[in-house]
Amino acid sequence: MSKLLKSTFVIGSLFFHTATAQISDIKPFLQPLPQGTSLGFIAKNLTQNQVIAQYNSDTFMLPASTQKVLTALTAKLALGDSFRFSTSLLTNGTIKNGILQGDLIAKFTGDPDLTSGQLANLLSELKKQGIQKINGNLILDTSVFASHDRAPGWIWNDLTMCFNSPPAAVNIDNNCFYVDLEANQDVGQHVKFNVPAAFPVQVFGQVRIADKKEAGYCQLDAVVHDNNRYQIKGCLARQTKPFALSFAVQDPDAYAAAIIQRQLKRLNIEFKGQVQQPLTPQQGKLLAEHLSAPLPDLLTKMMKKSDNQIADALFRTVAYHTYKRPASFQLGTLAMKKVLSSQAGIQFGHSVIADGSGLSRHNLIAPETMLQILEYIARNEETLNLMATFPIAGVDGTLSGRGSMINEPLVKNIKAKTGALKGVYNLAGFMTNAQGEHIAFVQFINGYSTGEHESRTQRGPLNRFENSIYQEIYRQ
Repeated sequence: MSKLLKSTFVIGSLFFHTATAQISDIKPFLQPLPQGTSLGFIAKNLTQNQVIAQYNSDTFMLPASTQKVLTALTAKLALGDSFRFSTSLLTNGTIKNGILQGDLIAKFTGDPDLTSGQLANLLSELKKQGIQKINGNLILDTSVFASHDRAPGWIWNDLTMCFNSPPAAVNIDNNCFYVDLEANQDVGQHVKFNVPAAFPVQVFGQVRIADKKEAGYCQLDAVVHDNNRYQIKGCLARQTKPFALSFAVQDPDAYAAAIIQRQLKRLNIEFKGQVQQPLTPQQGKLLAEHLSAPLPDLLTKMMKKSDNQIADALFRTVAYHTYKRPASFQLGTLAMKKVLSSQAGIQFGHSVIADGSGLSRHNLIAPETMLQILEYIARNEETLNLMATFPIAGVDGTLSGRGSMINEPLVKNIKAKTGALKGVYNLAGFMTNAQGEHIAFVQFINGYSTGEHESRTQRGPLNRFENSIYQEIYRQ
């Protein structure tokens, strides 16, 4: 069997339907995709209300970060544009003669954009109110979320990486920190770890400098211990300049407690109490409050940059507002389906929703289901204003440099949310065809691999497939 026929056999047949034309020879579109690739695809002319391309559109596949399209619509419908995350300081005591007689309550609600600088400014409000000493405990109120801060189906060996940082109620600097490594020593000696003073973590390990012959087989492994201690093992080639490695904070609550205590010390506010974390919401007099950017700004960042922290914070926040109880990821699943089915008429069937970011390998959605979301957005864009949050080919976000769309007529024309995991290359979005008609499309590519030479050939077949198929859709 020829290579062309093999590829066609694996991928299958794809037919285009329009009112006036149909493409019968689909081999030029499918041939570039590597053997073994699974494709789910659907494109619809919204102006004519007609499906113009369809293949395996009812097959469940991994949505990856196109899942954020569901999250964006859910947040819009459930929370509204005026929604902001709140981080606040409260007390159950009184302030007299510069002394806070009572507990300092730090209430976190999952703000995914909170920075250590903003938290420092919030704490400095205590000094402005004349507080010089706290006669009580530091109470962390993180009761808005419950259960694990990572969703089912997140890959274990990615959990120390920043894109997999836990979207907890406490989320400071994206729950990510970095460590400087000095690896300019002689072969056989150990790398030096330098942790910036701003990060209340410990990093240690036994990383050996390897010679050129061994370096190609080296690997760095991170072992996480309690109280945000990280042990780095392995070896690497000699590096002439220091470089940084980023890690996900594993215990956000302990991390926040340490930062708050450091800031109190910097402000010369005396504190000798204990850190407590009750399970129930805490009440008290408001001392200071920080509000996040409003929802539209958060959604733009989430969609353009594919921000996982914002997506999963919103996923559980919607559940908290919907069910009025501490939200787990499982409750987030129920809330998303409830909001989208009741308010947008989305039919999920047997779809599996595990998180809001698309990181979970448990998520399973068919292209037809994703198309329902896109159609609802298009019909209600005047009130939703969501299309502007999608990355634009050749312009911004995760589509700014997509090789298949850097030339006319696709550049600046396609607006789509990307989705990528190992072996996954997805798109969900919109374009305008040559007749000025609006097209919605969903591309789910799973099981994509170019084999042992993937580092050099990975994107080539994908670019050829996407460029040819979207150019043809443009011409329809």
